[in-house]
Amino acid sequence: MALSQVRSTVTSHERRLGRRAGRKYGGGPRWMVTLVDLVSLMLAFFVMRFAMTTIDSPSFDAAAASISVALGKTVSTTGVAPPETLGIEAERQGAGFRLSYLEPLLTAKLAGNPILGSARIVRAGDRLVLSLPSDLLFATGQATLTASARAAVAELATALSTLPNRIEVVGHADPRPTPPGSPMGSNRALSLARADAVAVTLVDAGLPRLPTASGMGDSRFYSVEPTAPTDDRYALARRVDVVILPERAR
Repeated sequence: MALSQVRSTVTSHERRLGRRAGRKYGGGPRWMVTLVDLVSLMLAFFVMRFAMTTIDSPSFDAAAASISVALGKTVSTTGVAPPETLGIEAERQGAGFRLSYLEPLLTAKLAGNPILGSARIVRAGDRLVLSLPSDLLFATGQATLTASARAAVAELATALSTLPNRIEVVGHADPRPTPPGSPMGSNRALSLARADAVAVTLVDAGLPRLPTASGMGDSRFYSVEPTAPTDDRYALARRVDVVILPERAR
């Protein structure tokens, strides 16, 4: 059989297969099959690209933090890399909610409580500090929370319980010596006992992890409103700080 006859036979066979495929798949031209395959591959490629992307939207973080604080729902967010290089420990620990979003949310959440509403919420570097006046929490020279103070701290625990951020509790005192009837022998011991009382009450009211409690005594008094009257400085110095850190709790 000549080469031209072989080519003619193969070509006619391909034509018959093409007509059969056309009848089977609705009569469309054969090039449609190739086009559909190409579109399918492109669609799969873009789906894979979308699945590999990381959500890094400030709006998403703000909405997640707002839901967590206002409704008590735990919403996970993608960690946002800090500007410095991450080490092994920082990468393992991860990041919590952004403090810039938590500050106005907590301010609005706690404004309705007489004790919590008088607290000062300030950004101090890489941390958010909620300062609770000790005069509204404890009797003079004492480290036991009053009944109203326990209710206020319990309400604070409800607002903080859904946050993934690490939390610390730090007690402070003014420079005056502890009164004679106080069971504490020094301002440092008094500030530590008060911080521990707040930390334990937070856990009892629903905070999932016991915060680190520490007492600074009057060692930070120099930084308390240096230009204010002395009595005002003393009142501001007597406080328990609930510190919210940017990293996620372990």
